[in-house]
Amino acid sequence: GAALHEYYQHNLFEGTTFNHLYFGPEYSNRYIEDALKICKVRYEKLSNPSKTAAEYLSKNKIIAWFQGRMESGPRALGNRSILMSPIHPENKNTINAFVKFREGFRPFCPSILFERVDDYLSDYKEELFMITSYAVKENKRNKVPAVVHEDGTLRAQMVKKEINPLYWELINEFGILTGEHIVLNTSFNVMGEPI
Repeated sequence: GAALHEYYQHNLFEGTTFNHLYFGPEYSNRYIEDALKICKVRYEKLSNPSKTAAEYLSKNKIIAWFQGRMESGPRALGNRSILMSPIHPENKNTINAFVKFREGFRPFCPSILFERVDDYLSDYKEELFMITSYAVKENKRNKVPAVVHEDGTLRAQMVKKEINPLYWELINEFGILTGEHIVLNTSFNVMGEPI
């Protein structure tokens, strides 16, 4: 803080606005394929990974979603994410107990299509980074219970197609299959560890 204060005393900084936080490392398909072969992991190249992932999510499967550049900062924003359907209330406990290995009361955040946010939230502002909680509309609280907090709020990431098209497509495909354009999203890390 002191160093920044001194800097601003002598320099003009007008600030900047970010519309994404995808500034981390990225891996080519070749690099990933080589790693899979070295580890002897069975894999399949998909022509439409978003649609396939959405189909698994609609069957209440857990997905590890890895694409593009890694997020910078404390949130999984659709490039290094563990995903599950928000439709089933028990999914919060499933992810906490068997994936994250943390206390069962800990909530999860959703990713929502930017165009569909008004279906879910009241009195909200644009939120791309899962920082702010907003009230969930009464008619949606029991539709996506795995991501609604005890106080009737959720802390959403609003996903824009022009910023993250592959992730947007996954959520859209899930919405086509289930009627809900929202997915439970959490980071690859387990309790107390970084991604």
